[in-house]
Parts: sequence; C-alpha cells; structure tokens
Amino acid sequence: MIKVIIVDDDKDAALALKRNIDGTDGIEVVGIFNDGKTAVTQCFDKHPDIILMDVRMPIMDGIEASRLIKQQHPTIKILILTLFSERENMIKAIKNNCDGFLFKGHKSEELVAIIKNTYQGMNTFENEVQNVFHEHIFNSDYHKHNNEVDLKALDKLTKREQDIVRLITAGKKDTEIAGELFISEGYLRNILVEIREKLGLRNSKELAVWGAKMGL
Repeated sequence: MIKVIIVDDDKDAALALKRNIDGTDGIEVVGIFNDGKTAVTQCFDKHPDIILMDVRMPIMDGIEASRLIKQQHPTIKILILTLFSERENMIKAIKNNCDGFLFKGHKSEELVAIIKNTYQGMNTFENEVQNVFHEHIFNSDYHKHNNEVDLKALDKLTKREQDIVRLITAGKKDTEIAGELFISEGYLRNILVEIREKLGLRNSKELAVWGAKMGL
C-alpha cells in the first residue's frame, strides 16, 4: 500500500483529489492537511510514502515545508502540485530534492500513474520546469565553476544509454522515452538504474544535470 498525504489549503480541492486517488491501485490517502507546518509535524505520525504538496498556503508554504520534510525524512517522496508556475519555486523545489513538480489538472489516472512511478523511485517534472532548471544550470555560478567535464565519462555508456540520457536531459517523461525507443517502461527503468550506477548518480535529477553538462 502506498501511503499518501495531501497538503492543500483549498479543502474542497484536497477532498476531490482524495476521492480521485484513494483506494486506486494500492494508494491510500492517510491524511489531508491545509498548511505546510502541520504537514511537517504530521509526518512523524502518519509515516507517508508520498506527499502531494501545494505551494501557496498559510503559516508555511509548500516549498519551505518540503525542505524541512526532506531534511527530517529523506526517504519521503514529495510531489509539488500547484496552479502556479513561478520560476523561483521551480528551482527551489529541485534544490530541496523534491521528486516532482506538477501543475494541477492532470487526469486522475495520470496522477495515479505518476504516484506509482514516484514510489518506485522515478521523478516527474513538467516540461516547463525542466526547461527552467536547465536554463538555471547553464546560467548559474555552479555551471561556471564546473564547466570542465570529463568527456571520457561518455565512453561508459552505450549508444542506447546515451540516447536515453539525451531524452531525459530534454525533459522527456518515461512514457515518452519508452515510446520513442520502442521499449517497455519496465525495461527503461532497468536501463536507468544501470546508467546511474555507471555514473555514480542517485536519481534522474542528477542524471539530467549530468547530461546537460555533457552537452547532451
């Protein structure tokens, strides 16, 4: 059972979201909270696997709540779910190690699939978020001080693996990558694990950053 917490100050929206996902494909909503501070404290009692986190909320916003939760419970996965596309919040969410950034409006079956994929260790970021993040990396001091890359690292990857990294760096979702390469999503997940092990990377966010640095 995948235990999910919903954090949203819009109580009606939170309840509607619960109705759409609770009890579907092994998902159980174990709590609904209306501000970030309560979500932080309730993690100790509810032990969620995944949190669906709104951004704009009273007392404590979702970005700060995500930062604190990740510090205290690094294994809890957080999906930002918001109506707003502020660039600063996108960058902060990624820096806070959030596991996804979504805009509200996904169909219930899409959201269920995303929750299941996140539980299995995959990240899901809207294309707009991916683009903002890549732009930030290339324009930041981080990139300026780390622009000397080991091009020999590419030799560790097969041509197929390089193609997969190129698509991830371009912001493609797993379903899109699998479709373009005519492979199953399960097989793709196995390849991604092998790629990360070869490169010593922990997740898809780090892989996308590596791909950007390598010019993929």
